Amino acid sequence: MMNSRPPRKSSSGRMSRLSRFFSRLINNKIFLALFSLGMACVIWAVLIASDGTLTRRKVFNNAPVSVTGEASLISRGYIVTDNILELVPNVDMIVEVTQGTYDRATASVYNPHFELTQISGEGENTLNVVFSSQVYGQVISCDPSSVKVNVERYITRRIPVIVELTGDLPSGYYLKSYRTDPTSLTVSGPQSQVAGVSRIIVRLNQADLTPERMTDRLALAVELQKSDGTKMVSDKLTVTNQSVITGSVIVETELIPVKSVPVDAETFVTGTPAEGYRLKSVEVAVGSIDVAASREILDAISVITTDAPLDITDAAESVTGYVRLRRLTGIDSTLPTEIGVRAEIEEEKLTRQFRSLTIQVRGEGTGKASVGSNRTNVRVTGPYTAVKALTAEDILLYVDVTGLEAGTYTLPVGASVLNVPDVSVELDTTEVHTVITEK
Repeated sequence: MMNSRPPRKSSSGRMSRLSRFFSRLINNKIFLALFSLGMACVIWAVLIASDGTLTRRKVFNNAPVSVTGEASLISRGYIVTDNILELVPNVDMIVEVTQGTYDRATASVYNPHFELTQISGEGENTLNVVFSSQVYGQVISCDPSSVKVNVERYITRRIPVIVELTGDLPSGYYLKSYRTDPTSLTVSGPQSQVAGVSRIIVRLNQADLTPERMTDRLALAVELQKSDGTKMVSDKLTVTNQSVITGSVIVETELIPVKSVPVDAETFVTGTPAEGYRLKSVEVAVGSIDVAASREILDAISVITTDAPLDITDAAESVTGYVRLRRLTGIDSTLPTEIGVRAEIEEEKLTRQFRSLTIQVRGEGTGKASVGSNRTNVRVTGPYTAVKALTAEDILLYVDVTGLEAGTYTLPVGASVLNVPDVSVELDTTEVHTVITEK
């Protein structure tokens, strides 16, 4: 019976073919040369990688820079006026490190910085970049490697603190006192800048004060000012209080109430005017004065008076001057020292009677005139000095017959006072019978 399956290939045949292939490959000179070169490279790489003493270059870009030795430099009496970290914020470094420390070597390990102990004195100085450690390898390149800076003397001055008032106080209250604690501060820094500081300002906003806290303590920020009032700004200046850096001072305030007190004008004048004159009125610059004091003192004050009134003795005209106000105990400085006063003096009126003065005939008629009763009493009223100086001869009484024909008339009696226009004249007889006869 025949077997239908194909005959099985033997494994010995395949092995024989592989053996012949490798034999030919090994005997190939080109293959052997390439294989030897590859093995040499592998062995060299292994040897290099296992030798930690061999060095490689490593590049650090934009490595941050720091500055040290500032306190030491200041203790020597110097300070750098430039901002070094603005001039050189970072550097580029190339370092040669060993293979064993390659991964551990970082820019912070080298710590590139400027050491201010390199400074020798005032003026321009060149600072080189230095490194804290090079245990992982040497820095063979640094860019930039140096910087030029300006150096000045470091000085200290004590400068007073001044309070500037802003805003409005609460209505009905007065800021009795305010003071700073401390009254001055120490400013330190470059000589040119410290010399330019004239004052230290703190601004007190009075609107922040409240009657709920009649005494208060506020922490206010300080401002350095030049002599022209402009603000001095510099990061090189240090403000200290008892060696402690500060940016503010304490301002202590005290409020007291205010009351409007009337002025007693009548007490501001003393003496008697000249004969024939009188005091018409007293005018003061203000009718009342705002007075600040404790509530108890304000409640006890009703008027403002003076102990040195304006003297009008024998005055024949108005008198103007300043009167010192009475200083009351407990009153704050809101009360002025003196006040303007005007005493208005006017001349009095005087009435005098002149008896049996003659009535004269004035003017020309067509005939001869005569009056029935040619005497009367007269009262003259006017300025005291003028009326007092009058005599009967200064008063003229008359009837005017100008243009009248012969006949009997009742004519008014006229009167005039010589050289005294501002007077009034009153007659007992105001009309008289007048007869005009033919010539």
